[in-house]
Amino acid sequence: MKIKILQWNIWYQEKVENIIKLIKQINPDIICLQELTDKNPYNDKEDVSKIIAEQLNLNYNFAKSHTFENNEIQGNGIFSKFKIIKNSNFFIVEPKGNQDYSNEGRVCAVSTIKLNDNKTIAIATTHSSYNNKFIENKSKLNEINKLNDFFKTQKDNFIFTGDLNITPNSKSIKLIEQTLTHCGPDYNQATWTTKPFSYQGFEVTQLKYRLDYIFSTPDIKIISSKIIKTKNVK
Repeated sequence: MKIKILQWNIWYQEKVENIIKLIKQINPDIICLQELTDKNPYNDKEDVSKIIAEQLNLNYNFAKSHTFENNEIQGNGIFSKFKIIKNSNFFIVEPKGNQDYSNEGRVCAVSTIKLNDNKTIAIATTHSSYNNKFIENKSKLNEINKLNDFFKTQKDNFIFTGDLNITPNSKSIKLIEQTLTHCGPDYNQATWTTKPFSYQGFEVTQLKYRLDYIFSTPDIKIISSKIIKTKNVK
């Protein structure tokens, strides 16, 4: 059975109507999104996950990663045209506070999905912590090791996606590749940034870094993969 999967860090300020419009254009069967919000003023404090699911008639699993001081909730979600029969989300970083990006909670959403041919597939997605300039430190490797321990329990029919905030030449990616197969496209194709970024003296205004990935167990056959353009989503 063929399925189409979309991996996308939507950006917490993106309007939900823009997100829905692009999803309709691509028409994926399973969607993995990061930076989903609830009580965020950029979307009138509405539950973005719920709106997407209701307007597109999708089943979904929202995994909350962090609650901020203004009560805004952020997390990751898996949306599916097929029935979700089990969720088993887990933290890779427990929430510690709101001082900076490195203290945010980080969660891996996991769903077991029943496909139309009665087979099941497990889908997982995460948004790994941000370290300035994507420096790989001990904390980052701890996150990846937690993920890898989970990956080792998935013997087949498993797909993992995420914004890992780490570059392809990192030890983190090499660790994941010891367990899972990279689904493409080539690592030299950038995914970040489509929005101007400035934080602690690090500024990027163009598409320059590869931070988003899809991996699977070796039994999954990849027919094609490509990076979509979201810069001008309107």
